[in-house]
Order: sequence, then structure tokens, then C-alpha cells
Amino acid sequence: MLLRYLILIASFVAGVCLLQRQPALPPSWPFLLAAAAGAALSWKIIRWRTPLFAVVLFCAGFGYADWCAQRRLAGWLPLELESRPVVVEGYVSDLPQATRHGTRFLFSPTKAEMPLPAKIQVNWYGPKDRVQAGERWRLTLRLKRPHGQINPGGFDLESWFLQQGIGATASVRTGDKLEGLAAAAWLARIRSALRDRVNAALPDAPYAGVIVALTVGDQGNIPQEQWRRYATTGVTHLISISGLHITMLAGLMAWLMNFCWRRIPFLAARFGAPRAALLAGVATALVYSALAGMAVPTQRTLLMLGTAAFCLWRARPAATGAIWACALAVVVLFDPFAVLSVGFWLSFLTVGVLLWVGGHRLGEGVKWHGWISAQWAATLGSAPILLVVFGQLPLVSPLANGFAIPLVSIGVTPLALAGLFDPTGILLYLAERLYAATDWLLIQCAAVPHSLWTVTPPPLWALAPAALGVILLLAPRGVPGRMLGGVFLLPLFVLRPEPLPEGTYRATVLDVGQGLSVLVETRNSALMFDTGLAPNGERVGMPALRAAGRGRLDELVLSHNDNDHVGSAEAVLMQFPVGRVVHSLPDDLPWLEAVREQRRCRAGEGWERDGVRFSLLWPPEGFMRKDKNSMSCVLLVDNGRHRLLIPADLGGRPEARLVANGLPQSDIVVAAHHGGKGSSSLAFVEAARPRYAVFSAGYRNRFGHPRPEILERYAAAGAITLRTDESGALVFDVGDEIGVKRWREARRRYWYAVP
Repeated sequence: MLLRYLILIASFVAGVCLLQRQPALPPSWPFLLAAAAGAALSWKIIRWRTPLFAVVLFCAGFGYADWCAQRRLAGWLPLELESRPVVVEGYVSDLPQATRHGTRFLFSPTKAEMPLPAKIQVNWYGPKDRVQAGERWRLTLRLKRPHGQINPGGFDLESWFLQQGIGATASVRTGDKLEGLAAAAWLARIRSALRDRVNAALPDAPYAGVIVALTVGDQGNIPQEQWRRYATTGVTHLISISGLHITMLAGLMAWLMNFCWRRIPFLAARFGAPRAALLAGVATALVYSALAGMAVPTQRTLLMLGTAAFCLWRARPAATGAIWACALAVVVLFDPFAVLSVGFWLSFLTVGVLLWVGGHRLGEGVKWHGWISAQWAATLGSAPILLVVFGQLPLVSPLANGFAIPLVSIGVTPLALAGLFDPTGILLYLAERLYAATDWLLIQCAAVPHSLWTVTPPPLWALAPAALGVILLLAPRGVPGRMLGGVFLLPLFVLRPEPLPEGTYRATVLDVGQGLSVLVETRNSALMFDTGLAPNGERVGMPALRAAGRGRLDELVLSHNDNDHVGSAEAVLMQFPVGRVVHSLPDDLPWLEAVREQRRCRAGEGWERDGVRFSLLWPPEGFMRKDKNSMSCVLLVDNGRHRLLIPADLGGRPEARLVANGLPQSDIVVAAHHGGKGSSSLAFVEAARPRYAVFSAGYRNRFGHPRPEILERYAAAGAITLRTDESGALVFDVGDEIGVKRWREARRRYWYAVP
């Protein structure tokens, strides 16, 4: 019976998952009609009722997810409203976040000139404390549809917008604060007051940001250095109001209620202690989730706990696997976009693995044996997803989670929550100090050699045999074929992309927004030209390197000292082995002084890798200018058949001198200065005569790059113009011929706003 329920639920979830993989949304009614017809037919054919019901639920899941997706996309900003100034009245509906250049916050419109999405993510450049949660404002907004960078191995921001129900982004032109506060934002105001309470009690504490994250769910003040350490040790899931914290805190309160209730005869005689414990646990989860602003992940956790509590409330025998499967079905039914979240699958499958292992245990046994077994099971269960999605596996994760989970979930979090109501601030201080001790242990774990294992991400289909392998390896001793589980895990480790042939190269112009970063690979080497704006470049370049299966960079070329070109260079050097840095930067940069092997860009110098020649064309020896753009390194990549030219931000007189010196014809040109009018002169374009002109620019950027006249100039010269803001990353495979892959098209999903 349990297997039948699992098959039916898996069919529904599989239908939802298949829809979320579609490049375009089909009509939903044929699938819903097929589900209805199949359901009617199943009552007539009893013998095949289970397979028919599985097909019915698959079609129902697909059609239902399709209908939900169409409704959500209908709430996105229409294309015709993009970049138009719109006057909107509304309120700040969540905690504002300080950014590098201002403030980011969610804005809920209440009055506008035309219908707008219910939630808009707004960036307001300038002072960082200009808005507060719950305030009412009249803003003049420049609106955009949800848009993000699309790159190999990169985070899909547009998918995240879809999951969160955010229908537009915007920047503020002008704003006037209105009187009064929005009643609908009462919860956000409470969370804001609690955040201020923590910051006031821990003004200079190094882990105040973590305490805020654990109490009110705001992760904005946690330094990037700490995030990198948590990723390396596999404890990122602990640094938030996560499902684990909510579940453990609810379980703790349920245990306390059960313990106390049983010892009060008057209460125990009138209401069962187990049910009182269930109510206490659910109420605790509800309050704690409210502190997180009822974010989408916490809503899923509440649904899961609520389903489990309902099954236990009925006081009828039920297998834990059935409760787990019901919780999965309820969450996916409530939120069919949940299957797009990696965190959703990690949490659900980890719980499922722990239930699978725990169901085989006879007797209590030695407690520390059980804890080690649980950590081993959780690590093995999450490993396939981590490898397929991120190409990384934190090898010290079992050890780090072994001490971090109890310290954070049972020690730090309850202390921090109690500290919210402690006027002395002592409990908050103790929570912060306990976490400081925890992080000291994490630092020791991160310092272990090879603590983070990086591989080329295996294909998605490898998850299916890997799931079977995990089930077999964690099966009870004596199960036939148990050790064959390791064989089913092999596709995760042995599948590798074919190396590039000798004398060919692959150039990936990464989509880093308004900036530049180009990854050039040969058979055995990798070079990165610029790193993009921080933190965009870091979030793009590192995943792209992992997706390409590169364990190191042979060269890092930093063209000139502009933030949109080298803003992420320090982070790249901290996280990735780099053989040599070639640059045109000032010598007094602190992070550059730590680089062992470096050389300045000098025209006429070059090197060869695997039959591919790399040549520097600019700047010449002794050339010095205060204008940073004029000092740009210019790189030419040549395999003897086709050339790639990267002129960075070169323009004006230096560009004219480069042409006068004999600029070689190039098949691919990454247009200088993102297609700005100060570069790509007519003489330059005619000398280069490219087949492809690539423009790396931000979506609807305020500079108007690439300029229409520059696009026309390259098109008139016979070049095919390509743009990262429209196509995502652009991958050129250059051998005897040139192959082009537009990443947004190659990985097309129905929610991509730009064709």
C-alpha cells in the first residue's frame, strides 16, 4: 500500500517537475482534460487502476503547474512598460537591505497609473537608511521585467524571481514619503524593530549579522568571507531561519510541553499530552516562521510540519514514509514552483534519507553511533544534488555539521530568540559568543587540505541512478545487492566532458551585467580576461570555471583599474588557484601585492598554450596615461585559423594608434567599452572586419550601451552582432570552424523574459 501511494505522489511531482523544464508554456487544458478522462476510465478498468491513476496524476501535475505558471507570468510587468517612468504609491513590504550603492527593498503598490505587479524589487541609489519597513511612499520608478545573468553553472535569478512572486524590478528617480504607516506591513515593522534591537545590543560584534539572520531571517549583514567558509564546510543551511531550525525548535517546544503537561494531572485528564505537544510545536513553528517574514522556504516548512502534525493528530498508525510523501505532495500542490529550488530538494531528500535509515534501526543502540550514522546518511543523500548543481562537495561537511547543528540549533538559536526579550542584552551577547566558538571550529575545518572537492558537474540524468545507489548503500545489512549502490554512483564521478582538441579554443563571454569577463580555454589551460563587477563577477566566474571542469587558472588578465572589469579580481584570487596575473593596474593595490607571479601588459609579448597563441597588442612599452581606459590590455587569441580580439575599454587615440600599428583582422571582436560611442571607431571596425561582434552590457543599462550607431557600424561591416543582455553567456568553439552557442537559448526556460 505504501509503495502504491509513493508511486502516485511521485507521478504528480514528476508532472510538475517536467513542466518546470519546458522552454515555453503549452496550453494547460489538454493535460487537465486528459487527467479527467483518465480518472473516469480508471473506474472501469480495475485491473490497471494504479498505472492509470499514475498517468492521471502525472497529467494533472503537469497541467496544474502549467496553469499556475501562466497566472504568475501574467502578473509580470508588460514589456511595453519597461524603462517608462511611472508614479506609484505603495509601502515597503519587507526589511530594506543595504547594498554597495544604496538600498534594495520590496515595494507593494497600492495606487498607480496602470496595473502593476503585486511585488516589485526596488533599488534606490544614495543613502542606505532612507526607507524603513512599513513606510508609505510615492515613488517615480523606472521599471524592468525580472532579468538576471544566464551563464554556465550560474544562479538563475529569473527563476528566483518567479519563485518569490516578484513581477518587476525598478530603480527610483524621485520619492516622497507619505504620512502614516501601512497596516499590511505590521509584521515587517516588528521584524525591523527586532533587527534594530539586535544591532544595538551587538554594535561591533563580528557575528551580529549571523544573530540577525537566525532571529529575523535577514542575511544582508553577513560578510562574504564568512559565506565562503560556510559553503566550504557545508553549513550554509544553518545560517538562516531554515527548515532545520524551525523543525528542531518546534520539536524542542513540543518535548517541553509534553514533559510538563504529563506532570499536571488536571490538564492531562482533560486533554492528551501528545496533542498538547503537537499544538505547542506547530504554534512555535508558526511564530518563528513569522519572524522570518513568512518567506517562501519557511512556508514550505510550515506546510510540511502541519501535514505531519495532522497525520499524528489522527492517532492512527501511519508509516513515516507515508507522512513524508504526503508532506511532499502538499508542499508541491501549494507551491508548484518549489521544485525549482535546490534548497527544497536538499531538505526534503535529506529528511527522506534520514527516515529511510532510521526505519531500519532496531533498539536504541549507542547514541553517538546513531549521530554518526545520521551525518553519514545526510551527506551521502545530499551529495548527488550538490555535485550535479554546484560541482562541489564539502568533504568536511559531516564533521562540521556534527558539531554545528547542535550548537547552532539547540544552543545559539534559542539563546538569540530569548535575547530578543532580554532588556540587558546578555543573552544576545552569549548567543554571539557561542557562535564565535562555533565558527572557530569551522575555521579549523575549512583549513583542512582539500576540504572542498570540486568536479565537473555531471549531467542531470545521473541523479536517477545515484538515487538508487544511495537507497542501496543505506539499506540494512543483508539486503541483496547492497554494495552495488556504489556502482550506481559512478556516473557522478566518471562522466567528464571530452577535452578540447589540440589547436582549438573555447571562448565564453560571460554575462556579468554592465562589465566584462571572458573565459578562454584550450585543451589543458584556462585564461580569464577580467572578472566583472563585484559581486556579479564572483557569482558568475567561479561557477563557470567549475562547470568547465577547470581546477585552476593559468593566467588572469586584468585589463585596467575599472570596477566593472576587475571588481571581483580579489575574490577570484582568494578562491581559485591562479598561475600568473597579467595586468595594467596600479602597483599599490594591497590585494595585488600578495600575488606571487605577475607581469605587466606589454605590447609584443605573448605565450602559447596547446597550439593556441596569446598575444598582447597594447599598451606599448613605456606608455603611461592617467586615463585608465587608455591603459587597457588588449589581447589577441589565435589558433592559426581564427582570431579573437579583446580590446577591453580602449578607445580614442590609443585605438587609432593600434590601428596604425597594423591591427590584424579578427573573426570575433568583443566590442570595446561595452559598445560605448568613445570606442569602435570606423577605422577600427574596418581594420578588424569581424564575423562576430560581441557586446557585454547590462540589461537596459543607464548608459545606453551598446549605442545604436556602434551596432550599425559593426553590422555595416558584415558582422553578426551578439549581446550578453539578450543572449546570456556567448560560447564560441573555435577550431577549423566557429561554433556559437547562446546560453539563454541553449538552456531556454519559459520564464525567460527576453527572447
